[in-house]
Amino acid sequence: MRAASPIPVTILADDSYPPYSYVQDGKLVGIYPTLILEAAKLIKEEYLVELRPIPWKRGVAALEQGEAFALMPPYIHLDTRPYIWPYSVALKQEEVVAFCNPGITLQNIMQRDGELAPINIGLNAGFLILDDALKEARKTGRIIVWENKNTRANIIKLYKKRVDCYINDRLSTLIGISDLQDQLPGLSAQSFVEDRIVLSRSAHIGYLKGYEGKYPYKADFIAKMDEALNTVLQKATHP
Repeated sequence: MRAASPIPVTILADDSYPPYSYVQDGKLVGIYPTLILEAAKLIKEEYLVELRPIPWKRGVAALEQGEAFALMPPYIHLDTRPYIWPYSVALKQEEVVAFCNPGITLQNIMQRDGELAPINIGLNAGFLILDDALKEARKTGRIIVWENKNTRANIIKLYKKRVDCYINDRLSTLIGISDLQDQLPGLSAQSFVEDRIVLSRSAHIGYLKGYEGKYPYKADFIAKMDEALNTVLQKATHP
């Protein structure tokens, strides 16, 4: 007896986060789409996985409103995003760092004189990547956070000194700087100081919490996708 046709599953994906997940020439590419689509081949008899690119903030909102099944690649945030659960196995460990203009530092931020003008920090819209010290500094007015559209927009603002520091994944930022060098004369990784590591976090596929009635296959898909991801990840580390 032939199995029923595979169930279509859509996972929303960040459209502007190179090298991890981004759109190039109208196509979703990057480390995570490659990994997930490789894993999807291993479960294709049962599930037909589609990755749909979306601006990050809109993707998070779609899960919050119960309008999407899954999103990648969030970090785990149980308190601030209670509507996402469970998470897949870790896709990769990312290092979130602060790149600052020379002369600016976020180290020992809570010791900074509260009378001084606040430090302006750029973030990608919808990213939750401040550590406890920076969250406290934001509350006490030592820093002001500006959400900009993506990595590219933030690097341009940092270069033009519209923001003092930019916090993001290290690799993504360095690739963004390299991509902008033709456009911004004199720009290089040395234009900025890598001030400090803010977080080290693993990225995942995050699934919509609950809604088992709408997605009766949810538990089965998550288990099979995790198994497939583990297979692909092991192959990647042990060629």
